[in-house]
Amino acid sequence: MAGFTSPLVPETQTDLPTELIRPRPKQPRRSFAPEPLARLTDSVRTHGILQPLSVHHTPQGYDLISGERRLRAAQAAGLTTVPVKVFSGLTQRQIQQLSAIENLQREDLNPVDEADAIMDILSTELDIPRAELTPRLERWKSLRMKDPALARASEEERQIIGQLEVLFRSLSRGEWTSFVANRLPVLRLPDLLLEAVREGRLEYTKAIALKRAPEALRATLLTEAGELSVQQLRQRIQDATRADLSPSELLSTMERFQELSTPSRLATLNPEAQVKLLNLLKQATGLLEKGNRRISRQNPAD
Repeated sequence: MAGFTSPLVPETQTDLPTELIRPRPKQPRRSFAPEPLARLTDSVRTHGILQPLSVHHTPQGYDLISGERRLRAAQAAGLTTVPVKVFSGLTQRQIQQLSAIENLQREDLNPVDEADAIMDILSTELDIPRAELTPRLERWKSLRMKDPALARASEEERQIIGQLEVLFRSLSRGEWTSFVANRLPVLRLPDLLLEAVREGRLEYTKAIALKRAPEALRATLLTEAGELSVQQLRQRIQDATRADLSPSELLSTMERFQELSTPSRLATLNPEAQVKLLNLLKQATGLLEKGNRRISRQNPAD
């Protein structure tokens, strides 16, 4: 198998007893929310398994490549056998590719599993561990945006970026830079929001908005998110953030800063810390000057 663009042909298609199929130990974790799984179980009980599972035949038995939700639903529905496509002689790289591709082709794929599947494919094709892939993608995207002709890129970087462009054209998933900017962040959502998106209870755009909410407010807004627009969610978060900031807290912080900012204490800061403090003070001064100008416009002199 040269790559995911050269799909394997199964050795055979048959029915297998569910007890013989073993989920892969190294398969990336996927959530199996009770409600969607119950709906799938009802469908399987009524219509059976419409899309065969994929398994890898080894001397030890049949390892599941894709279709764990269907397998669980079949077991819950009382089915003793399921239709399967049987592959054999695959490498771990080919199994990972095939699993990711079949997940990517699901019609009910949510944004979390979509991003996961694409990252699995990229990790395999680029031969880069998943844990190292995100920062590299973000660096390559930054390079591509700042230098479209890649004139300052190394030969290795140009080759990898070219490979990314070919991969995404083959996946029919748009531009890889758009994926990095707009889809990859879904995998960084807090667990509460990540599972809600994965289970279809929360739209991705609303999850991104809720990520900015204080943790104590996040769970409450999650229960109301279905009835609110993204803009309404942002407004609720903004209002709550403003409400949490009291004038007394601001004043006490300023007083504490005045106590600490003695010449002797400032002299103990290293040059890097002094520059950072200076920049923060300039920002604070700018905010106060803007406030003064606003007050002057509202109350012009007679």
